[in-house]
Amino acid sequence: MDGKGLSTEQGAIEAGTEAVHGASFAGTRASGTGGMGIMRIKCLASAMLLALGIGRAWGQEGAATDMPVSVHPATAGHVLPPVKNRDAGGGPRKLWTRGFRVQGVGEHADAGITPAAMQTLADAQFHKLAGEGAAAELSFAQLQGAADAITTTYRQAGFIVATAYLPAQNVGADQIIEIRVLEGQIGKVTVKGTKRYRPEVVAAPAEHLRGRTLRKSDVDTALLYARDLPGIAVSSVLQPGENDGETDLVMVARETPRPYAISVGGNNYGTSLTGRYRAQVGASWYSPLGLGDVLSGTYAYALDPRQSHLGSVSYSVPTVVVPGLSGVIGGSQSSLQVNNGELAALKVEGPSSLYYAGADWKFVNRENLQMQGTLHAIREESRLSSMGMRLSNERFDVAELGFALNRTDVRFHGIDLLQVSLRQSISDDSAEPDLVSPRHARSFLVEKLTYTRLQFLTPTQRLYFKFNGQYTRAALTPLEQFSLGGPDSVRAYPVAQYLSDRGYYASLEYHVDAPGFASMASPFGRPWREVLELEAFIDVARGFAAGANRIDATTKVPTMRGIGAGFIFRLPGFHQFELHLDASRPWGPDRASGARGTRVYARLGLTF
Repeated sequence: MDGKGLSTEQGAIEAGTEAVHGASFAGTRASGTGGMGIMRIKCLASAMLLALGIGRAWGQEGAATDMPVSVHPATAGHVLPPVKNRDAGGGPRKLWTRGFRVQGVGEHADAGITPAAMQTLADAQFHKLAGEGAAAELSFAQLQGAADAITTTYRQAGFIVATAYLPAQNVGADQIIEIRVLEGQIGKVTVKGTKRYRPEVVAAPAEHLRGRTLRKSDVDTALLYARDLPGIAVSSVLQPGENDGETDLVMVARETPRPYAISVGGNNYGTSLTGRYRAQVGASWYSPLGLGDVLSGTYAYALDPRQSHLGSVSYSVPTVVVPGLSGVIGGSQSSLQVNNGELAALKVEGPSSLYYAGADWKFVNRENLQMQGTLHAIREESRLSSMGMRLSNERFDVAELGFALNRTDVRFHGIDLLQVSLRQSISDDSAEPDLVSPRHARSFLVEKLTYTRLQFLTPTQRLYFKFNGQYTRAALTPLEQFSLGGPDSVRAYPVAQYLSDRGYYASLEYHVDAPGFASMASPFGRPWREVLELEAFIDVARGFAAGANRIDATTKVPTMRGIGAGFIFRLPGFHQFELHLDASRPWGPDRASGARGTRVYARLGLTF
């Protein structure tokens, strides 16, 4: 997979880690993924103001007011000259003023920018200059200072090219000075640098900004959506538009040299029945149709013994019309055949399959907050037989509604990941009799919750808190039950040591990068903090029966506890090589079955 979705816990944590470190410990780096584009924007903003039409406006109005300048306080019709003439003549120039009138302000209540708010600010600036008096003789610099205060307020609210200025004007008998605001609008959106991608696909997240006031948050969001596309990096440049007050947005794309990624790896996440060791290969093809689509597939083969294999394929394509909305389709299939051990004589075998289609929508995409909703239709099936006799043939149609959140907590230096899903059965086409799950409910609703908190302690130390839970009132089949034990649960127990209708798993982990030598150079061309990570953890889990399964004593699950330590060894410069090893032992007074000594889980992987 491309690793850019919210549903991938490790990818989300890695994506947010740099932003948190930047805010917490570096202090001077550009924040988040939008750093490059926004720094260019800020650098260009000041230089662009005249080109955006402000200079044209001043010049045009100055031409229309080609007359001698009078500043006598008792005479109506004083003139505020064009900018180029305001420093002409000796000494400071002044005008008697009774206040300001602000023009050109749009309604942006969410940012605190409204005509009333800007007029109030201008009034406050006048009273600050005039004191108790109803009128004051103000220099051109003091008048410009009031306009600058409005510009500052706009910039702080994210209107990065907006400016307030004093146009050339005849001052009437009311002695009110006009301040005009040029907020700046986005004109054209163009794309440069694409080869495999269609330019309109990269530009799509920003197309709806045309004609709208240019705001930093809007440009940031458009860039984040564009950067979600696989196999491409996108930055932005602003340049003067064709019309007064317009700014063109240029999106600069840099495609990866190859439109694909291949991963290989292995682990010992199996069992004595399914195969203790697994070899795995995966491939992803980025944007095969030039639409930002992704075609991915994986295949895993079990060893010792060779009794199972698993394959999966998925395809996703963005709609382009709605930023962040994608259609998805995919499936997986596995096969089991027990030919050794105590069950070899029974010749247990059978396939399982799952197929799905639906939509994923990342409807909030900001630097420190992303939210995604999913709606999938699922068809799942599992068959099991022994010596040619059918034990079960379970088939369900399921609708799944999901929500995911990824939040970077800049204030307290952490990252929150949340996933919630509801799975409702639509139909049960299971064959009778079902000797594996004879009491399973024909209709079920399952609620799932997963939460992870990554809390940074220092630049090299952090805590992980993980919680995973499932709740239902129905007796479920193994396809839907909660799995306890294994590398993603209590690591002191075998994979899927217990299956339960309801259950929870919680873990607290402490991670530290190369303690005592984090800044020292390693022999791999990187500091040790980027190469070696140590961890210590505690796991707890419990399962509960629901519905008709509660009458079966064999479905009772004791509390499972484990304590352990491990390490992660990385070589980022060598095909993203990673080796992760955890060793854990059970602890507590009521140890569950299967808890025997120290259990070790290991996996390694490379990406090409």
